[in-house]
Amino acid sequence: MKRAYAKRPPAHKREPVPRPSPGVEPDRPVQLPLDRDELLGLMQDSLEALALELGLLVAAGLLEDEVTRLCGRRYERRPDRTCTRYGHQRGTATLAGQKIALGRPRVRRTDGSGEVALETYARLQAPDAMPRAVLRHMVRGVSTRDYEQVIDMARDGFGVAKSSVSRDFVRASAAEVRALAERRFDGEHFPAIMIDGVEYAGETMIVALGISADGTKRVLGPRQGATENAAVCVALLEDLQARGLDTSRPVLLVLDGARALHAAAKRVWGSNAVIQRRQVHKTRNVKAHVPEKHHAELDRRLSEAYQETSYETAETSLEATARWLERINPDAAASLREGLEETLTVVRLGLAGALRRTLATTNPIESALSVTRRVTARVTRWRDGDMRRRWCVAGLLRAESKFRRIKGHRAMPLLIKALEAITRGQPPGTERDVA
Repeated sequence: MKRAYAKRPPAHKREPVPRPSPGVEPDRPVQLPLDRDELLGLMQDSLEALALELGLLVAAGLLEDEVTRLCGRRYERRPDRTCTRYGHQRGTATLAGQKIALGRPRVRRTDGSGEVALETYARLQAPDAMPRAVLRHMVRGVSTRDYEQVIDMARDGFGVAKSSVSRDFVRASAAEVRALAERRFDGEHFPAIMIDGVEYAGETMIVALGISADGTKRVLGPRQGATENAAVCVALLEDLQARGLDTSRPVLLVLDGARALHAAAKRVWGSNAVIQRRQVHKTRNVKAHVPEKHHAELDRRLSEAYQETSYETAETSLEATARWLERINPDAAASLREGLEETLTVVRLGLAGALRRTLATTNPIESALSVTRRVTARVTRWRDGDMRRRWCVAGLLRAESKFRRIKGHRAMPLLIKALEAITRGQPPGTERDVA
């Protein structure tokens, strides 16, 4: 049987084979030189050690690939090349929270104009890579002494001594403080702001937390002071105002019973400040004036009043509780009457459900501050005020990275309408309208 063969077309009819342009290397995968026995040993050691060694091989491979793109392959004759290999030099790279020795290839221009900086090596040498890695570990509770034990050290790793780690943390946390202090809020609207002052490492930190129109939480800024006084509170709020915080629109300010915070809020926002005092804080203050045998009855009365849907009914219930307290301790009654209306602001606004429960407390900001205390639980020696501020900001930003929207965030547009109505002197919508 006769076999059919494909005839090759003549040379003048063949398609030309594409060839790479002179001086241009086609894209190709980077190959890693892996020894089989060494690879198996690393896999038996730990996954982290394997990943670290592979990272070193990848770094070396990327450096060699960039040199090849600039100079061509080794021993390749290329008359049009503009760069040539110039040996190697000792270098370092930052990987997995440590500095590692890495051979740095050198490249020079053929016209003698100087050495060519390798982009890959510059990225491996990022000056803030090590401080950022240290910051991530230390805000999770790792001390400078234990840093070396919690990371998988490479064979040639270094830069993890206690003093080096401490310096890197100072640099990284100072950069965090600067970034937070320079945040701008132009064009942003925060219908609700929570402000709380807590004792932190022997001093007082006043922190403001903004809640945007979609329920997203954002740290606005801290202020450090010896006590929670009006001057410190005003300084914090005026600084936020200077950085673009809008004080021309009505805002719900959730505060505790501190008069300094109340005075500072009224000074900065004026008539646009609608204040809600923490109900839990008020309950705690009143209970401190009465014997323990009356606490259960007091809790019941206050809980019923704070759960009322009508502002008038809630106010009447609290006034009846105050008259009951007068027979037990007149000071307790005076404590309840002080700022009584401001503990019912969420009721007066007609809020209901999850949003009402959220804005009647400062739980969101207290949760963030609890992270700062947990972060600094292992710090035993506070050297200066700057150290307190750096650690506090590091904890606040770690908490912010895990923030979720507040409970009841879908009702935030209705809160905005109620705030605008109440600042115009109009009664807010009924509960049915804003539920």
